[in-house]
Amino acid sequence: MSRGPSRRQFLRTAGGLCLALPFLRSVARAEPADPPLRFALFWETGGTLTNRASEQQFAAMHPWNDWRPTGTPDAPVLGPLHTDLARHLDRLLFLSGVDNHAEPGEHRRADVSSMTARAAVAVGPDFTAGGPSLDQVLARRLTARWPAPFSSVDLAAPGLHFGEPSYRDAAEPVVREADPRSAFARLFTNIDSGLPVEELARLRAQRKSVLDGALAGFAALDARLGEADRLVLEAHQDHLRAIERRLAVLDDPELARACAPPDMAGGARLGDAASWTLLPGDVRQTLAPLHVDIMAQALVCGLTRVVTLHYPDTLEPFLPQPFQALSPQVDAHALGHVGLELGDPAGERAQAWRAEIQANRRFKAGLVARFLDHLAPAEDAAGPLLDRTLVLHLAEFSNAAVHTARDLPVMLAGNLGGLRTGRHLTLSEGGRGDTVETHADYRSDWSLHNLHTSILQLFGFEDEHFGDERCPRQGPLPLG
Repeated sequence: MSRGPSRRQFLRTAGGLCLALPFLRSVARAEPADPPLRFALFWETGGTLTNRASEQQFAAMHPWNDWRPTGTPDAPVLGPLHTDLARHLDRLLFLSGVDNHAEPGEHRRADVSSMTARAAVAVGPDFTAGGPSLDQVLARRLTARWPAPFSSVDLAAPGLHFGEPSYRDAAEPVVREADPRSAFARLFTNIDSGLPVEELARLRAQRKSVLDGALAGFAALDARLGEADRLVLEAHQDHLRAIERRLAVLDDPELARACAPPDMAGGARLGDAASWTLLPGDVRQTLAPLHVDIMAQALVCGLTRVVTLHYPDTLEPFLPQPFQALSPQVDAHALGHVGLELGDPAGERAQAWRAEIQANRRFKAGLVARFLDHLAPAEDAAGPLLDRTLVLHLAEFSNAAVHTARDLPVMLAGNLGGLRTGRHLTLSEGGRGDTVETHADYRSDWSLHNLHTSILQLFGFEDEHFGDERCPRQGPLPLG
């Protein structure tokens, strides 16, 4: 009885280009006993929309915590920042009451420490990491267990970044790709990602499409695939073609300058003020969805086990900007600080500020929703990918107005390790701020050290602690 083509035969026949494929049951040798695990990090600069502040600052602070879900722990009701994630609520876990005890404030130090759970190390006027970040620890361990072409795929949207959260080791930041065309070429077509933008465009025009060579091979094997696999393969081809068509929009030289890979030398700031002013107003509206689609497809195709996206703190002209119309700000960093001087919360100025911050943060959360949209229907030999994938959405601050690293906006997605989702857990102890959003009485002994330990344990590792000793307690979070 015929058992169908082997994966090697399939790839040899499909030839023409090195094209990554999704999981196809017809060409799998056998269902592996230990299918791979995956991790995705969505990390944003600038915090979210909360009123977390110290007792001294609280009287002047606005009254809104729009990040925190309402409802009950087991039946959370998403707020205005997470409306796009409502369709994935049963896959989400929101955590309140997690602090960064390694570095309680200041942009660059908080950025460097948030994924390493270690105090930042001063290098002249700047800071670097004192150890590897959680995502890169996972990249090493997962790739060692389930080899993949790339240990991690690390992307960044251009804009205002104060520091890098991801480090391969102490003082060794990852090198992020800002141009999705280069990332696409490197991941899916074996084109050197170091080629100039103009050369990539020339190659694209010369080939008409980077997929043409493979499509002829796919057609030859179509009759030998099962019906379910033909549908999977067709969807895969359609998805890659759609990405490629949208990438072609970025061939404009003006946009190309905005896509230049960020300079991460010495683990310092990404770019400088001069580079921020070169960005066309709507560039991230084009770039960000492409980044997300490439990240998702890299996981689906088994090109890597870890993907990360660093999104900047930026004003976005393609989103509603009612506060800019009333009181223009030089950048999003300045906009965040206005939260400490809004006056009457019911006034026009305060309401315009809240609406603009809501739209900005909702766009960023929507990128996570887009990523989950791509992964939700995908399967490997063990079943749905999201059952063996963990997504972390995090920022360096909760309230950017006062640079507080207390009560950070932590959201997990996916059901890796039997994680119980569809919940909102409050881990802070004793303070009325646990239940009454407008009160400043808040305290927590739980830190990013504990969060990262929990994540390692969800992946099946036996770590009892992650990061340095600057935390009130060790061990994982009580996730229940």
